[in-house]
Amino acid sequence: MTKKKHTFSLGIVLLALVVGLLIGVISAPKVGSGSGQKSADKSLMSAQVNELLDLVESAYVDSVNYDSISNQIMNAMLSTLDPHSTYLTPTNYAKEAEVIHGQFHGIGVTLAYLNDTVFASNVISGSPAAHAGVHAGDRIIYVDTTRVSGTGMTKVSSSVVDLIRGPRFSTVTLGVQRGGSAKIHRIKVPRDVIQYSSIPAALMLDKTTGYILVLRFAETTASEFHSALLELNQQGMKHLVVDLRNNSGGVLESAINMADELLPKGDLIVYTQGAHVARRNIYATSGGLFEEGRLTVLINEHSASASEVLSGAIQDNDRGAIIGHRSFGKGLVQHKYDLPGNAAVMLTIARYYSPSGRCIQRPYDKGTDEYYMDYLNRILSDYNAADSVLNTPDTTSEPFLTKNGRKVYGGGGIQPDVALPYFRDIHLVYYNNLISNQAFEQVLYRQLFTQYDNLIQRYPTFEDYEKGFRVDNALFESILREGDKKGLTRDPVTISKYGAEMRNRYCALLAYSLYGDNAYYKISVPFDTEINQALKTKVKLTAD
Repeated sequence: MTKKKHTFSLGIVLLALVVGLLIGVISAPKVGSGSGQKSADKSLMSAQVNELLDLVESAYVDSVNYDSISNQIMNAMLSTLDPHSTYLTPTNYAKEAEVIHGQFHGIGVTLAYLNDTVFASNVISGSPAAHAGVHAGDRIIYVDTTRVSGTGMTKVSSSVVDLIRGPRFSTVTLGVQRGGSAKIHRIKVPRDVIQYSSIPAALMLDKTTGYILVLRFAETTASEFHSALLELNQQGMKHLVVDLRNNSGGVLESAINMADELLPKGDLIVYTQGAHVARRNIYATSGGLFEEGRLTVLINEHSASASEVLSGAIQDNDRGAIIGHRSFGKGLVQHKYDLPGNAAVMLTIARYYSPSGRCIQRPYDKGTDEYYMDYLNRILSDYNAADSVLNTPDTTSEPFLTKNGRKVYGGGGIQPDVALPYFRDIHLVYYNNLISNQAFEQVLYRQLFTQYDNLIQRYPTFEDYEKGFRVDNALFESILREGDKKGLTRDPVTISKYGAEMRNRYCALLAYSLYGDNAYYKISVPFDTEINQALKTKVKLTAD
């Protein structure tokens, strides 16, 4: 689904900030003891903290939660350093490890929630759940003996996920309803290693144009990217579109290895440097799978960290065109240090610099709150600007030069070579309201619940589905009726103008449930306005 289909939401913005902005893999420096004066200062601070804790324990009016106090002390101390140094509780540490490693222990089911019921939205092909017979559209009523649907819940809570996940080789029993029946089917499923997919889509947009969507940078991302390039090269790719929109970062080494696939030997990819970390230059090596050919990289305001490393390397080496919206602006590198009690700290130890020498880190000298508020205000300003185009860089600052002598700027994200306008149309309001009120999902899960077997028999492969399935008028009307039930007034102009895209959205969602991520994007990408604009845009990569 294209970005233009979503109304602007600060919640979405904040979500993009939470996941993936904290990780940057770099060799850890040895930590010294510091000067004599610094050691004395640290000893005094430690003594004061311990004395304060003793006072709280012996004199405070109420009982206290020391875990909560510890978390707040750690985060408060780190927040005085920079916005991206972060304390990880044992729970957050475990979750962060899953993202970094790109895997977890589970059964391979994506959950959705509708009308106080948990649904299997998608079952990963080859997963334990698929082998056990769980399929999309199943209503999950019980997890072991715990009822998880019809209990007045308002969302799929983490507790449901926690119930389904567990140690590898242990088992979980799902109680499901299917086929329109109220009968409960008990399905025993073993838990195993489930891989996160960093790259859910790698496909050909036309006979010579390949498209790769990178959602995050995990340890497995570079190998996934390599495999995707191999497959697309075999299909005759001459032009590659790498989509980094909404990719908020991750493992820095994965971004570096991806850049190495795209840049010729000897090109500088990035360099890192800090007060206790010597400068480290990282260059492209030989043997990249797409060192020649037209290259386009899509970014937006949620592209951050490792996404900006890759974008900056491509832009500064004039290897390809950067298109979209100005990126987040994070040029700090974190390293994870383990702490007692299965906790950890992600500590900023260096800055990274693009090949031209620019650091794209936004200023944070006014504190973390002001840092994120500045980011939100920038997005609001861009979105509401009269010309609907992302704001331009600070051209009053010192420019840097790309390999071909083009001017680029640091200090506030990667400014694209071509800035795309935000798409605004009053007639999208009705469409967006249908989305936010889950009108499409209401029809989708009803159809999957009652017709899954018929759909699979009729369309056993995605190719059969792509050729044969259509959202007919009756099915489209059922979507509109769900909006009627929510009190939405039908907009005939919207239905006429965006009806084809609305049908496409439903078709893509159903394809995802039946066949997985790649099927969803094969259907939805052709309707992505920004991708279509990028395909038509030619960028001059030489200085004027």
